[in-house]
Amino acid sequence: MADCETDQCPPAPVYHAPAEVHISTAATTTTTRTATNILDPTTFIAPRSGPAPSVVIEFCDRYACSADGMFFSPSHLIIATECPDNRLVGISFGCDNRVGPVSMRDNRTTLSRLHRATWTQTELFLTFPPPALSSITLVPLNSTETGGRFRVWLLPIDSDDPKLVWDRKTEGGFPELKVLKQRIRDVIQPGTSLGHSDAKPTA
Repeated sequence: MADCETDQCPPAPVYHAPAEVHISTAATTTTTRTATNILDPTTFIAPRSGPAPSVVIEFCDRYACSADGMFFSPSHLIIATECPDNRLVGISFGCDNRVGPVSMRDNRTTLSRLHRATWTQTELFLTFPPPALSSITLVPLNSTETGGRFRVWLLPIDSDDPKLVWDRKTEGGFPELKVLKQRIRDVIQPGTSLGHSDAKPTA
């Protein structure tokens, strides 16, 4: 340990700026989703809380239904829960130095896929930190029509149309992170090495 009295102090730690917090109102969120057919991925309208490129993860536990909704999140991340009366509430957290108010509602239902979605979100942010990915949005669903859903969408910087990079029902299971990272990398950072997440050449 350095002695500050002898002018040998270590440099002061560098802190990242606090996240920007945006409040997503029910009106704006509902408008974003009204044209979406929950059974047809070609009609998906991705919520945007920041500039592209960004990722949206849709997931559903068909047994999850709560009297309240919860919107909670880090780094331009949105979690929007549909309530039985079609209300939507939310919070998105950004990556710059402005801070705003936070609003959260109690959610008494545990969503089993929430843990997988947040784990995926964390891994993607570790591999593609801003500005590679400007945001990752989580969209929980709770209707029987969307039961078992786990979709990952990519919003490229050069297109307004989201690209479906993983669908649990068509792929036959949840995404392997190595494969998911490769698919996202091939769009936003083609040619960039992912280290151990890159596929090894076959013999």
